[in-house]
Amino acid sequence: NKSSVGSAVTYDFEAAAMAGALVDRATSDMLMRPDWAMNVQICDVLNRDPGQTKDVVKDLKKRIGHKNPKVQLLALTLLETMIKKCGDIVHMYVAEKDVLHEMVKIVKKKHSDSHVKKKILILIDTWQEAFGSQRARYPQYYAAYQELLRAGVVFPQKSERSPPVCARPQARPLRSQPPPVQSPEFQNKARGSSITPFPVLRLNEIENARGIMDVLAEMMNALDPGNREVGCTSRLVFIITFYNAIFEYHLFFVKIGN
Repeated sequence: NKSSVGSAVTYDFEAAAMAGALVDRATSDMLMRPDWAMNVQICDVLNRDPGQTKDVVKDLKKRIGHKNPKVQLLALTLLETMIKKCGDIVHMYVAEKDVLHEMVKIVKKKHSDSHVKKKILILIDTWQEAFGSQRARYPQYYAAYQELLRAGVVFPQKSERSPPVCARPQARPLRSQPPPVQSPEFQNKARGSSITPFPVLRLNEIENARGIMDVLAEMMNALDPGNREVGCTSRLVFIITFYNAIFEYHLFFVKIGN
């Protein structure tokens, strides 16, 4: 009926407005450094309500194309955190909503900020390795990388790059590789020894753990105990967010140990 349709439209509008407000706060030109508490909060919102991902990515694309390099860097940092912590739905919208095209366009501009260019190149190089070739599920990442290579762009050295989004599978198994942990051979050996078979972990679980670890490292690097400009409330939010991230990482290892 009309009332239910109107309620749905109102909810969509309010959700989009909230998503835009969060992105604006996380990429405000008033920030001196990334607001990790806000970045992680946005990721938590998207993980709870994936329906907001489209609006967040749309707003983030606008911030990446902002004239202020500080806003651009904050937006790229938020995007990097979302790619690591939110998973496939973010990967899809980033690929399909021309975010990569916007990033490539910025690199190609002569007068773009050098720090912004470098950040974009690091991200695109990392993502094209993580998400595969032109036959992968989202070939747009590889296509963006190839477009920049054809334009003569030189990517930063590997040592300057951020950790990969996920571990890439081996192309060929090692000759001395032990039998699979779920194979009968391994199970027979385990019964007669102290070996405990490991649980089978899905790739998205491993990716999520790696993303949490990367975000934790970045949050630790950004923490400045001597900064008196940060209020008590901001510190409390940071501590709670940091604790939640550690708890998620702990749960991953609890699963491995069981």
